[in-house]
Amino acid sequence: MGDTQYRVLGPLEVEHAGRAVRVGGLRQRLLLTLLVLEAGRAVPVNRLIDGIWGERPPASAKGQVWICVSNLRGGLAEAGAGEVVETHLAGYALRAGRGEVDLLRFRDLAVRGRNAARDGRSEEAVRLLRAAGAEWRGPLGAGLDSALVAGAAARLEEERVAAAEERFDLELALGRHHSVVGELMSHVADHPFRERLCAQLMLALHQSGRRADALRVYRELRLRYTDELGLEPGAQLRALESAILRDRVVRTVSTEGAGNAIGARKYGDRPYGHAHGISLPVLKQEKPLPVLKQEKEWQRN
Repeated sequence: MGDTQYRVLGPLEVEHAGRAVRVGGLRQRLLLTLLVLEAGRAVPVNRLIDGIWGERPPASAKGQVWICVSNLRGGLAEAGAGEVVETHLAGYALRAGRGEVDLLRFRDLAVRGRNAARDGRSEEAVRLLRAAGAEWRGPLGAGLDSALVAGAAARLEEERVAAAEERFDLELALGRHHSVVGELMSHVADHPFRERLCAQLMLALHQSGRRADALRVYRELRLRYTDELGLEPGAQLRALESAILRDRVVRTVSTEGAGNAIGARKYGDRPYGHAHGISLPVLKQEKPLPVLKQEKEWQRN
């Protein structure tokens, strides 16, 4: 990693040579966040204006952007980072290496993890995907009031959760059901309509000997779907519940043959089509197990 670090996966932070660099003022922080999100590429002035002021910019917006850029350059140069904000015909760009921006490190690690998984190197894939997730310290743009940043935050949150789901699939396939239960609970609490996460949590609980808790996860999900969306959970999740009810051993959650979306049903109606655009796994089952005793409530884990 370089001497200067730019972190946007959480509250904005800048660090040079191990020391925090102060970025003053909300507008400067918004400006730098927008530049970091497009590190190495020019961001048009009009886009910077949209990100800072939204739909009602002042008449002096272009001049104020120029002042923000000048002040930002001065602060970074004073901290020793050098002249890293460049002027282009199309706008302004932040000159930063991929190792200097947490967002780029996250994406690079996620790609490497997926490549390792594709090549059958599951342990390495888990390590890389876990490292990718560790780049996150909180929501992108925390504390910044900008519709443009909020839109980017939603898209990047989808990337974060997708990488976590891929890692959970690998860890479950490696038999680490006990170790991922707590993380999965946290993810399901944050994304209660994400069927793939719910399926992974059900599987982890079931294979940890907590069959009743696994079934309760499904009941709570179904209640959310019917009450709030008027939908039934997708067919694959219903199949997983059925397998757990029959006490089948479901070793892994695999994406093979599942397509690109889950098929939720309209409550009390014919098949409704695809819901949420989430890829839900096909179940791999083995012989039945004896009925397992319910362990302690999951909140005590």
